Amino acid sequence: MPFFSHKLMVRNRNNYNMQVKSLFVAFLLILSLNMFAQAPGKPLSAEGIKGESLFKLNCASCHAMNAKLVGPALQDVHLRRSEDWLLKWIKNNEKLRASGDKDAIAVYNENGKAAMNIFENLSDDQIKSIIGYIKEWTPPVKVGPVVGDPAEADSGFFSSSTLYILLFLIVILMVVLLILRRTKGQLQTTVNEVDGISVIEPTEPTAAQKRNAELKKRSNPTIVKLSIGTVVALSLALYGYKFGATEIGVQQGYAPEQPINFSHKIHAGEYKIDCKYCHSTVEKSKQASVPSVNTCMNCHKGVQAREKYNGEISPEIKKIYAAMDYDPDKPNGQQFGANPKPIKWIRVHNLPDHAYFNHSMHVKGVGLTCQTCHGPVQAMPVIQQYATLQMGWCINCHRERNIDVENNPYYEKLHAKIKAEKDNKSSNYSKYYTKDGKINVSAAQNGALECSKCHY
Repeated sequence: MPFFSHKLMVRNRNNYNMQVKSLFVAFLLILSLNMFAQAPGKPLSAEGIKGESLFKLNCASCHAMNAKLVGPALQDVHLRRSEDWLLKWIKNNEKLRASGDKDAIAVYNENGKAAMNIFENLSDDQIKSIIGYIKEWTPPVKVGPVVGDPAEADSGFFSSSTLYILLFLIVILMVVLLILRRTKGQLQTTVNEVDGISVIEPTEPTAAQKRNAELKKRSNPTIVKLSIGTVVALSLALYGYKFGATEIGVQQGYAPEQPINFSHKIHAGEYKIDCKYCHSTVEKSKQASVPSVNTCMNCHKGVQAREKYNGEISPEIKKIYAAMDYDPDKPNGQQFGANPKPIKWIRVHNLPDHAYFNHSMHVKGVGLTCQTCHGPVQAMPVIQQYATLQMGWCINCHRERNIDVENNPYYEKLHAKIKAEKDNKSSNYSKYYTKDGKINVSAAQNGALECSKCHY
């Protein structure tokens, strides 16, 4: 029996060594994955950085490197056209087309006859810097798709949350290593005792050694390990609960890049266009509706913002025209083509399928403004999700917000019932009167906390 126990202890010690090696390898793999996922791309030269700045300022509204927008994709354009031709085209494409250049006319026709802006304000050196940036540009390494982005643009594998999880895992691995180290020491002591190997203790232990020896006598190793395990498990559970409650499915701050850079700050803020002009069904329907291109054309058939683009139509308005298959330069009656296409807007506010929300009920029935849920849209150049849109956020609003039953025809019957039961103290309706004689009914008191209101 002692021989069997000795072999078991030696095997446990060997298992410990394998576990330590496995944990060490896993630790290195996690670190290497982190370095690989966040490895920076090929750095640009000084000239490339200058060209990138000029590209974003002058070209990015109509061109992308590896995707066609209003204009063609520019990746490898220096291989398709000579530098001399590109200088002439970028400076004044109209002049180059008027000269009869076949390539210029072909590019114009291939891109729906969308005229490119004239950039005679750019010097030859600046244009060469842009071309240099295009030469140096390389496609980003796609490590993982971004949720909600149809282009699946590269944003890195790790978010701030996963970075915290990684650090937490490192701490857990260190704690496990410490526990295993202590276990190894106990196994080694037991093996030494079985083998008859004596450990010579110092004749006069120091004060610190005496204290440690006393603490070891008082503490039970099993209880210590269980306590550490309990703390670790509770920490993981609390973090998991917090992560699930505040991050999973929550898209607060989500602001995707839209196919047209529509600015609510300009339309709703500067020009004070009523939200209901574009979102016309908000008082009549469950949905607020996305405006059709015809709604945009009501204004932009005449509003072209030429004064901001050296006499050229705004690049964003050109995108509307392209969707409408509209050419303002053609004679009346021939301006609209036969191939209009819808604008593929990206949805910003996404409620889960099991949650029901009715815009007309909240806007017409309760009298809420758009800003109540969507935030200060009149100040947003790019629309974003302002609130969390979690169930708790909705419930708090239902508890705190009162209903104007006296001045809203939607609640005419409820108002009449409350007035009729004013002096009946046994009636549930009498409680809606405050001490000063006013009616005070919250959405929660009117049944807005019932599960079937939003989940049925």
